[in-house]
Amino acid sequence: MRLFVALQLPDTAIQSITRIQDKLKGEIGADRWQPLANLHLTLHFLGDVEDSLIPLICKDMDLVSSIIEPFTLVLGSFGAFPRAEKPRVLWLGLNGQRKVLSQLHLLLGKRFDLHEGLHYDRRPYHPHITLARGPHVPVLPLLEWDERLLEMPPARWQAREVHLFRSELRPEGAVHTVIHTSRFQKLLDS
Repeated sequence: MRLFVALQLPDTAIQSITRIQDKLKGEIGADRWQPLANLHLTLHFLGDVEDSLIPLICKDMDLVSSIIEPFTLVLGSFGAFPRAEKPRVLWLGLNGQRKVLSQLHLLLGKRFDLHEGLHYDRRPYHPHITLARGPHVPVLPLLEWDERLLEMPPARWQAREVHLFRSELRPEGAVHTVIHTSRFQKLLDS
């Protein structure tokens, strides 16, 4: 089963991204715009996973989530992979409590490392929300778009849970389905 671990985005963020994406579509073409139903913030792409590992992944998510407090995220600036010159992916970054987001990513990775046969993307983590793949321009004017297209104030929300998604590749595009949810439950010191 093809899996990834991610945060879902609230409606306010999706609505903001929709407006931004619509403006961009009027300015550039792309091989594929990210469907709004698939917008999310990936923590770990796990790829094809044996069914026997899924309960262990869910336990790992529950364990890590039990020591994470809900945290605030804010839509950030435009970015591109590998870079603005010759871009393959156009994305929006994040601001807010990024240290907590990075801690969540790190702790999940440490737990996943314990399972033989579980392979995940170990590249450095750059939290982002993919807007488009294969933009049809040689150089993206990221700074100019930051000033002109980003909404002020930017969408802000509390991340309260993390999800394990199944990703099914279909001719019409990927379909993502939540198969497990872990709530952030760290108790505040009394």
